[in-house]
Amino acid sequence: MFQPFELFKKEYINRLIRMDKKYLVSQTYEKAFDYFEATKTDILLTDYDQLGLAQIHFSAVKKDKYASIIDLTNPKHISRILEMLHPDSAYRLFWAIVQSVAEVKQRIDLKYKDHIRRYIMKHTTWRMDASEAIRPALQVIYGELFIILKRGNQTLRVKFDDIEKA
Repeated sequence: MFQPFELFKKEYINRLIRMDKKYLVSQTYEKAFDYFEATKTDILLTDYDQLGLAQIHFSAVKKDKYASIIDLTNPKHISRILEMLHPDSAYRLFWAIVQSVAEVKQRIDLKYKDHIRRYIMKHTTWRMDASEAIRPALQVIYGELFIILKRGNQTLRVKFDDIEKA
């Protein structure tokens, strides 16, 4: 499973507050499953500068057992995040950012090029020459990774899970 997101660290809290990204939406994150850390629950945090945007994301994932809106100006919320970051906690927190977009793109191009081509052949009417290059772009929507494929004036947004399965 491809897992592109950063582990969340304590120092990110102050950085987010300084950047005025004071709202986090939490949700279960299954892509980070690690057999060696199987006892921990993986949580993905997505940052927002506006409460309204955080509420929209929360509405999309509210059925998730770990879905919540965290306000980094609330000391109780910060305290809870710090508890979850403790090495002995039952959680592993990830932040919905990638450190290097170029590195992630390179990994996708290398490892998933054939998956993308199979997906296109099976699920679209695009007929591609074997030498035709595919240049996917990444997009994260409500904690879900998508691949954006463009060909001519056509654009296709596909869940990364669907590409992995192809």
